[in-house]
Amino acid sequence: MPAILPDDHVRGAADAPLTIVQYGDYDCPHTRASTAIVRALEADLRIPVRFLFRYFPLRHLHANAEMLSEIAEAAAVLGSFWEVHERLMRHPHGITQRDVLDDLRTADIDIEALEGLLGSVSVKQRIERDVHAGAASGVHSTPTWFFNSTIWDGHYDRGTLDERVRIALATPGRT
Repeated sequence: MPAILPDDHVRGAADAPLTIVQYGDYDCPHTRASTAIVRALEADLRIPVRFLFRYFPLRHLHANAEMLSEIAEAAAVLGSFWEVHERLMRHPHGITQRDVLDDLRTADIDIEALEGLLGSVSVKQRIERDVHAGAASGVHSTPTWFFNSTIWDGHYDRGTLDERVRIALATPGRT
């Protein structure tokens, strides 16, 4: 698992015994479907969890993957990453940029500022950093997770993810 960086999109305490890093694609139906399962898993655990989301847009498969990642990263620059992340995970496959921005108008987000960041070098570089770090760590599909330092890109049903957590917590030297 790549090192956790200061500008990673993180929720939860740094000293949590379980760190889950998810590489995902907002236009991937499997990434979106897994979100509710991971949120329920986090809620049911009786230990603190640190969760990180990293971009891994599958541009060759999903036409809107890059655009949706840019919207999320632009929102991060504006301090609204998690709200926009959750909204993007609820949108259907194939949603347009206009549809997303219209949805975000109902939130407390400066749409003009967000639109001004779309396509910017800094936003694109931040996404590429995640893509390169993921690829260097063995990520090739979405969703892919690291449970502490152990990669998982298989089934994401609740029972399987519970088992991945159990294994991660039982593994010495976890991060």
